[in-house]
Amino acid sequence: MAHASRNSREQLRAHGGLDVYLSLLDDELWSVTALDSIAVCLAHDNDNRKVEQALLKKDAVQRLVKFFQCCPEQHFVHILDPFLKIITKSSRINTTLAVNGLTPLLIARLDHQDAIARLNLLKLIKAVYEHHPRPKQLIVENDLPQKLQNLIEERRDGQRSGGQVLVKQMATSLLKALHINTVLLKWAGSPARYPGTPNIGLQQDPAVD
Repeated sequence: MAHASRNSREQLRAHGGLDVYLSLLDDELWSVTALDSIAVCLAHDNDNRKVEQALLKKDAVQRLVKFFQCCPEQHFVHILDPFLKIITKSSRINTTLAVNGLTPLLIARLDHQDAIARLNLLKLIKAVYEHHPRPKQLIVENDLPQKLQNLIEERRDGQRSGGQVLVKQMATSLLKALHINTVLLKWAGSPARYPGTPNIGLQQDPAVD
């Protein structure tokens, strides 16, 4: 029904359909379809943002993070695109999921055997990084530069070269962005920039030395 008309989606939301989809994340048979339906509902959220508000509730956030963590391996590749649609549609959901456990789970799966899965994981990490309230902490605590460097340098025999090339390109692009941001953070926190003037601009993350 999430893929039906606007009126059908409104009726679905009004009668607790979103809660049903969230509960179906625990059902291995229906979990991927349920996640895709959640992404569709969010994509068609109206100006009242009621779907977004529902997905920002503590129980919904915990269900989504737990589902990503515990998703059976045979379904894992298929949940990445719906997750990407969810966090790129709503920066608030993006940030909330990121600071409630999703970030380390994304980075931990970068060693996945499937090149397309690694590519989508990199897209998810990039989206999370761009909205993260503490980007420097994200970089340091998860040793992200080293993990990206490993992706750039690794060779995987027997895989289609096209997918692996895209992974290396995406990892290289993201690694450059991390380096640029790190330099800017240091620059913004340095009083030597403009002697005699207070620090302005980018705020250095106080949570990490």
